[in-house]
Amino acid sequence: MARYTQESVERARDAVDFVDLVGSRTELRRSGSNQLEGLCPFHDERTPSFGIDPVKKLFHCFGCGEGGTEVDFVMKLDGLDFKSAIEALADRYNIELEVEDEDPAARQRRIRRERLQTLLERTASFYERVLWDSKEANAARTYLLERGLTEEALRHYRVGYAPSAWDTVLMGSQKAGYSTQELFEVGLAKRNQRGGLYDQFRARITFPLSDARGRVIGFGARQMSEDRGPKYLNTPENDLFHKGRIVYGGHLARSAAAKAGAVIVAEGYTDVIALHQAGFSNAVCIMGTSLTEEQVKVLRRLAPVAHLALDADNAGQEAMLRAARVAAGEDLKLRVLALPDGLDPADLVSRQGPEAFSSILEDSTPFARFRILRILATGDRTSAEGKEAILEEMQPTFAALPEIAAGRIMRDELVQLISSRLDLTIDQVTRALARPTKRSTSSGPPRGRSTGGDGQRQGGGSFRGGGSGGARGDA
Repeated sequence: MARYTQESVERARDAVDFVDLVGSRTELRRSGSNQLEGLCPFHDERTPSFGIDPVKKLFHCFGCGEGGTEVDFVMKLDGLDFKSAIEALADRYNIELEVEDEDPAARQRRIRRERLQTLLERTASFYERVLWDSKEANAARTYLLERGLTEEALRHYRVGYAPSAWDTVLMGSQKAGYSTQELFEVGLAKRNQRGGLYDQFRARITFPLSDARGRVIGFGARQMSEDRGPKYLNTPENDLFHKGRIVYGGHLARSAAAKAGAVIVAEGYTDVIALHQAGFSNAVCIMGTSLTEEQVKVLRRLAPVAHLALDADNAGQEAMLRAARVAAGEDLKLRVLALPDGLDPADLVSRQGPEAFSSILEDSTPFARFRILRILATGDRTSAEGKEAILEEMQPTFAALPEIAAGRIMRDELVQLISSRLDLTIDQVTRALARPTKRSTSSGPPRGRSTGGDGQRQGGGSFRGGGSGGARGDA
């Protein structure tokens, strides 16, 4: 990994306008000759206990105890390491960071990566302009606005539109000096049977997918024409883009998630935008039903608690069990939202308002309890064989519970619940759950539902108490 020269790092730190930096996250007012104060961006409060020294570039909150330098501010609020925080500050204040002791091959790789990221960035900006300025995008604008999404929220997430022509991005990028190979490598162009290239995204609403620093690394795109392939299409996996390693909107949710101490995990792009618009700016989506180990780690960097509003068919739950084991190791608490039947988060806040979603959020259930209740609701509790099958199905859930005080308390509560529902003694339940499982759910890759390569929900049940719901979608 490249190291930056100390001199260029110091230039980046010196260039920071601390009032501008902190003022972009909370409103500040002067409280002394060299002091400004405001509401703390790290925790909820009504009376200001947060202050900064703009000359020394130091901050401190007497309420929650957070404090440090300008780099600490970015690291703590945005969940970044020191290197990424310096890069973010350098980007913000237009300072070029110089790499020390970089061998020629590493330098070439870095330059190539930066060039490809610039290509993706200019394409995202192009798609944005098309959405708001093109007559062809009228149907796309109408669809988005009729879903209750505002132009302000859509612009915040840089939603765009890819024109229907076969080579708009291809020709425009070539005129700007990019090669067809570069377009193919980042997934903006696709090869036909004769080896020729054409635009990957056409007649689709585009959702830029970004890394932790907000740099565009790919796209998700929703079709607006029935003859244009799958409903949702993602950038193909490449050197820059790995769908399973990111969450949509993560870079925009960091501050709100840190302040709330929790992140909301939805499935659809428009769910995230609608939740942000309704005041839940700590929302992200995983672009598919299988929550990966890498995404669990990303969520933990955002907050210690993840509220899940995801599909819960059998394949999805198997993947969630694997995620629960990783979450336990990462000290991430998974909780489930019981959404009303037939409504996704975007529909809920649109039809019933933010208060309805807040109520559901407050009543979220720990994943282990949700899983156990669902098994009890759907299993055969009338026969010995049925009870045996239920207990066997519960074993992986108990295996995923952390071996800490909270995990042991949860285990004891669930054992009592199971004992009561199955009319078995606590000792019988404990011994049955401690037996080795006959079937393993811990090996192999996640077996989530087919998403047609689009990373969006294509139907199936949803987390709604003990039953399964109908198909949901962004349409």
